[in-house]
Amino acid sequence: MKVILSFVFCLITVSAFSQNNTPTYTWRMHQPYESVKQIVETDKFLYVLSDVGIYSFDLSSGEIERLTKVEGFAEAEVACMAYSNMYQTLVIGYANGNIDLLKNNRIINFDIVLKNDNLIGAKDIYEIKCIENRAYFATSFGVVVLDIDKEVPVDDYQNLGQGGTSLGVSSLDILNDTLYLGTPEGLKYAPAYINSVNLKNFSSWETLTSFDSATSLEVFNSKLYFVSKNILYSQVNGNVEVVGDGLAKKYKSIVNSHNELIICRTEGIARLSTNDVLTEVGEMFMDYAITDYQNNLWFGAFYRGLIKRTPNTQYGYVRPVGPFDVTNFDMMGQGNKMWVTAGGYTTAFAPTYSDRGFYLYEDGNWFNSSKSSDALVGMMDVTNILVNPNNDEIWLGSFGAGLAQIVNQKQVARFDHTNSTIKSDPADRDIALGMALDSKGNLWVSNYGTSKALAVKKTDNTWSDYSVGTSSLGEMIVDESDQLWAIAPRTSSIGVVAMKETANGTMQRRLLTSGENNGGLPNNNVRAIAVDKDNEIWVGTEAGIAVFYNPSLVFEGGKNADAQQIVIDDGNDVGVLLGNEVVNDIKIDGANRKWIATNNGAWLVKEDGSGIILHFTSENSPLPSSLINCIGIVPNTGEVFFGTSEGIASFRGDATEASMLHKNTLVFPNPVHPEYEGPITITGLPEDATVKIADVAGRVVYELIATGGTAVWDGLDFNGNKPKTGVYLIYSANKDDEDSLVSKLLIVR
Repeated sequence: MKVILSFVFCLITVSAFSQNNTPTYTWRMHQPYESVKQIVETDKFLYVLSDVGIYSFDLSSGEIERLTKVEGFAEAEVACMAYSNMYQTLVIGYANGNIDLLKNNRIINFDIVLKNDNLIGAKDIYEIKCIENRAYFATSFGVVVLDIDKEVPVDDYQNLGQGGTSLGVSSLDILNDTLYLGTPEGLKYAPAYINSVNLKNFSSWETLTSFDSATSLEVFNSKLYFVSKNILYSQVNGNVEVVGDGLAKKYKSIVNSHNELIICRTEGIARLSTNDVLTEVGEMFMDYAITDYQNNLWFGAFYRGLIKRTPNTQYGYVRPVGPFDVTNFDMMGQGNKMWVTAGGYTTAFAPTYSDRGFYLYEDGNWFNSSKSSDALVGMMDVTNILVNPNNDEIWLGSFGAGLAQIVNQKQVARFDHTNSTIKSDPADRDIALGMALDSKGNLWVSNYGTSKALAVKKTDNTWSDYSVGTSSLGEMIVDESDQLWAIAPRTSSIGVVAMKETANGTMQRRLLTSGENNGGLPNNNVRAIAVDKDNEIWVGTEAGIAVFYNPSLVFEGGKNADAQQIVIDDGNDVGVLLGNEVVNDIKIDGANRKWIATNNGAWLVKEDGSGIILHFTSENSPLPSSLINCIGIVPNTGEVFFGTSEGIASFRGDATEASMLHKNTLVFPNPVHPEYEGPITITGLPEDATVKIADVAGRVVYELIATGGTAVWDGLDFNGNKPKTGVYLIYSANKDDEDSLVSKLLIVR
């Protein structure tokens, strides 16, 4: 199936707004661009494939554009790409087999591989070659051919292995009207353009029997170059020669670029001329390299960024802003910031040895801190994050290295078994997977795997610890009564542990599980917990949501202390809220609504859970994946960040944190230009403020109630019409009418 969309560069969307005034209900992608997997050149710029996404780099201006799902591309994870100079078309192959063409500012999608029911198993695309009017795709099942000019699929060749068995093709090219395929069975070839030859039939293909495998095919200087068993060869008319010294090397890419063959391998980059002169240029451990029309060498590698080397050996570096990696584990908003931890643990509850640390987003920029940074100082597997609402202090928990205190992105203290009551588990790991601050400023820490799994750092900097009947404590929250609620890490199934320090310094505790009078949980596999603005405890399990409406009764027991599932009626059916969903995270927005991360996308539900407002998946939104690990909300802007299995995306929501009075009230966009069709947003309002929009004559054209500290107007009057050009007055007042403000808005039609 072919689908065509118009393509608009993201710069056009962003240019009219500051980073904090991104239009409400719009999306942004936050992909890592530290690595370079592939580079292709056009007459104006380079397309660069990073870990999962593509960006373009203008060779004249240095301007960078990102090509993501927000701009209309089909998927988030790109496998490979190619460029047709003849048709000025970028051809993109995705990891799941989907295909996009970017041609004349149109995105043309082909799901002929993705939705081909005749293909069983993997649908990987390994390489794309644009040859004349066709794009050839080397895949895990054979070859697919598209006509770039006519924008239609042409053919596919499957089951090309011995006896007609399935055979993957890692690379391909055409020389002297012969199509060559690099396969695990060697170098296969057949006439490319003779209609009487059925290329679907495996018997139509011959094999160069002297090689039992072939990869990295590239035609250059009327020869076919390929790699077999880490040795580079050239072939023409059946004559095969070794290229270079014949020693085995780790070849990464071979590219015909401006009358040279650019050979990239771990041992360094080499340039082969049309006179068969091989020149070594150094630059070890790179993954891809090409030259441009000015004879500059461009190359990059894993976490090295895009590097430019001029003919006189001057260097330049290109690193688009983004998080360090796609991995994410926990998120927490603070003011205009978003903190994301990258570490975690395996499904077997073992360390991942991740040195990624954490990422910090602020004002459109990402700051990355690895284990070697001033913030972490060797700390690995950073799992959880806690923001102190009273100052700039940040706490980071880890799987094995204890707890770190961060101020201004620098570590000011580290706590582990050597200087606190945090203890090591039997495997000699200081595991701190949950943290909470009570109303007195005491820091509570879950110390997994120890006999006293609850530790506390008091405001006088003394430490204590408590036995709470289990060693499996992970994420933790504190309610309005300073009661602690903890869940086990995602590999355990103990339910919820409620705890409260008594007046005599002992710890009262209760284990809450499934079953009436035992806690009422729908499932003991609890993966998320949050306390909302009404002091209700929301619990996410592998069988949906439950709420403790009376947390003050938790130690009294009985049915009134049990959690309750929420029954919703959508008019067609009655069911339990998210009863079939695995819930991974719960976050509360400025209007006390709940954003819920699941294995089936992200959900926004009403304040009381009585209805679903939004449900985002990778199919109906720019989310890179429907598997949502974690969610974070930027308090001042309402931007919601989603940590997925394939990276991070954000959505500008319509609710911000609010106070009782106006604070930094802002109307945007302002002015509203004729071409603008989006919503008009008023932020910095008192909680649930009344907002009236009137013309200068005092006629009210619209009225609405703020969602938390934000009101969003669709730009239409009570009759559904666009107001005329003019200045409009926006009257806003808090619930008691004790604090009011008048803002101005210019609308131009």
